[in-house]
Amino acid sequence: MSSKEVLLSIVDCVFGYDKSRLFDNLSVTVHRDDKIALVGKNGAGKSSLFNVFTKQINIDQGEFWSNPNVKISIMHQKNLKKQNVKIKNFILQTYDDENHTEKFKIKNIFQKIKLDWDLDMNSLSGGQLRKLNLIKSILDEPDLLLLDEPTNHLDIESIKWLENFLVKEFKGSYLVISHNRDFLKNITNKVFWIDRGKVKVSPKGFKFFEEWKSLLLKQEERELKNKKKILDNEIDWLSKGVKARRKRNERRKEELFSFKENYEQQRSDFVKTISKVKIPLEDKKENNGPNILINFINMSKSFENNLSTKVIIKDFNFKLMRNEKIGIIGKNGSGKSSFLKMISGDLILDHGKIKIKKDIDFSFFNQDAENFDDNKSIKQNLIPSGGDYLKVGEKKIHICSYLKNFLFDPKSVDNKVMNLSGGEKNRLLLSKILAEPKEIVLLDEPTNDLDMETIDILIDFLKVYKGGVFISSHDVDFLKKTCTKFIFLDGKGGYMSSLDIEKDLNYVGKNLENKNHKKKNLKTTEHKTKPISTGKLIAQILKKIENKEKEIRNFSEKLQSIKKINYDDKDYKETINKIKQAQNDLSLLERDWIDLEEKSFRE
Repeated sequence: MSSKEVLLSIVDCVFGYDKSRLFDNLSVTVHRDDKIALVGKNGAGKSSLFNVFTKQINIDQGEFWSNPNVKISIMHQKNLKKQNVKIKNFILQTYDDENHTEKFKIKNIFQKIKLDWDLDMNSLSGGQLRKLNLIKSILDEPDLLLLDEPTNHLDIESIKWLENFLVKEFKGSYLVISHNRDFLKNITNKVFWIDRGKVKVSPKGFKFFEEWKSLLLKQEERELKNKKKILDNEIDWLSKGVKARRKRNERRKEELFSFKENYEQQRSDFVKTISKVKIPLEDKKENNGPNILINFINMSKSFENNLSTKVIIKDFNFKLMRNEKIGIIGKNGSGKSSFLKMISGDLILDHGKIKIKKDIDFSFFNQDAENFDDNKSIKQNLIPSGGDYLKVGEKKIHICSYLKNFLFDPKSVDNKVMNLSGGEKNRLLLSKILAEPKEIVLLDEPTNDLDMETIDILIDFLKVYKGGVFISSHDVDFLKKTCTKFIFLDGKGGYMSSLDIEKDLNYVGKNLENKNHKKKNLKTTEHKTKPISTGKLIAQILKKIENKEKEIRNFSEKLQSIKKINYDDKDYKETINKIKQAQNDLSLLERDWIDLEEKSFRE
């Protein structure tokens, strides 16, 4: 078959809900071998376009054609409904019992995506149902696969498996709706951008989307400026002596008014497209107290069940400093959410302590918690004391104006929370937290069910927020843009602190265990040493900091001396790794120095 074979096509599509028009003369064609990112603002119609492709909704006007020989499969954003049946039986019910090759292939996919097919479907978590939904759509072996937010609730390992499967194994074409930028960059060769009711097509993948989009918008901006010049000239003409030649210029006047109306509408739509929301965040007065917000001391937690003991974390020691953003990463089930719940006090430790600075509070983005009263309206939940104004930082802002930042229709403020979708509830929770964040913010999978625009709001907020933050997430792009350090949980009680997320993602559990073992031996030795005065300890650690900084300079100079950079060169890679390790050591030394200075101040 030709790579240019058309799988489906829409010409001059018009579609909307009630009186609102979603698509206006939209035209688009999907070819074989297309690997497409479908992007657009919240409410632009991405999921609706998928439903048009699968004939679940009919367009109001226009032509829709699909190749009769093409099989289309869709993975919806909503999970499968639970049934009282084993996963294996749910999946295999459509396959021949004697087809052992097919069974082996299916079981292999379950193993690769880390989902036990002997589990009861009723017992599955949201993430496991997501995986099952994904497997089901893949096993249909479609010519065209439609994936609506496939990475939600998947851990990093599963996302990487899906990337590899789509790029190297899947033989068909696909369209993907996703907020996960790294994922889209790695799997696409084309972009469909839904903008103002139409689809604009980039012939390159999502990796080049922002650059391409910027060029389009700059071109439109120039076009609007030229139109404005023409309009100003025509208005100037209209203001001079037109009355004397009214009949002769009547048509020109009509064209002018039509041109003016068209210009104003295009300019208004353009402004909406390029506008970016800014959350007003007032800097509070500088806090002159200690910079340590939380001190974790020999923290341990495990869960017992009938078969085994699940260790979340063991002998964990760490200090969260003011203005630090720490990413918590690990596989599904490694204990990331449990880690955050131990900080908030919702989960009791087995051993150790979590010492939290006096008189500070938490903001907790926890999708499983009862954050709202479903029977009350959006306004009643955000302003329980009544009125129309919400406190945001040190300012009061009208609730309608504030909720626009989070893509809510101002008319919806009196709607009950129970009528909101999962994504809308997440956006509402985010708006509540960002209105007046506490000194410590805990975020548990904050990007799930959020669109890129709302995620960008959160990223901008975290860049200027001065408190301490822990973020559990599988969205690597989001973590890279927000976090200064990362804690990796291996699901066996091990952990590591790092400045390099790529290093964490490739970390081997065996090395981790060795590192923790060395740490324990070091602590034992430290307990045996005689007490040293705080002043001497400060002098010693300052000397270590000076030596470590010198070590980093030497490594950097060595790197600069390499004339031709070869990323695969052994010497180059070793030098880079030594710099990273030295920087990490320096960070720990500086933290210890701050602790000692604070101790000295108290003494």
